[in-house]
Amino acid sequence: MTLAAAAVPAAALAATSAAGDGTLVVQNGQAPDAGPDKAPVVRLTINGSVIGKVVGQGRIIIDPGVKSPPPEVNGLGVTSQPSAISGDTATVWKGGPDGFRFRAVGGSYTIVIFGSDVSLVAVGTGSVQLAGTPDLGKGDGQYSLNGDPWKSLPGSPTGKLSIGADG
Repeated sequence: MTLAAAAVPAAALAATSAAGDGTLVVQNGQAPDAGPDKAPVVRLTINGSVIGKVVGQGRIIIDPGVKSPPPEVNGLGVTSQPSAISGDTATVWKGGPDGFRFRAVGGSYTIVIFGSDVSLVAVGTGSVQLAGTPDLGKGDGQYSLNGDPWKSLPGSPTGKLSIGADG
């Protein structure tokens, strides 16, 4: 996802944003899904909207709770099952070789993403933990939080970072 491609979804999501909302943009993030350094690229809790994609193999867990609109995850070869590690409302999707796209719009969501080439745009309030793996050869991706300058995803998970004024 290029910077210009991220700007279009961000602008579309911003049209529904409320006072105090912040933004999170992740580009080409990657972190291991197995082994001792297993860490999600993104662990996000947000009241707002998120759209994104994972290119290639990956896994996403989304919990919309009981009141939020259901998320959408699609792509060739995507499979889903209830999450054994989260509440009764969480689902795990695994992507096929071509990856998947997802969106969770207009509610409160907990989203955890493992994989490579993870890109997303989020608008709302909440918190996020981010991680990358700089030694995988392609770089670890980058992120911008609340309109701040781009930063490289860190080699180990961050503490909770606030999105927006109420995060």
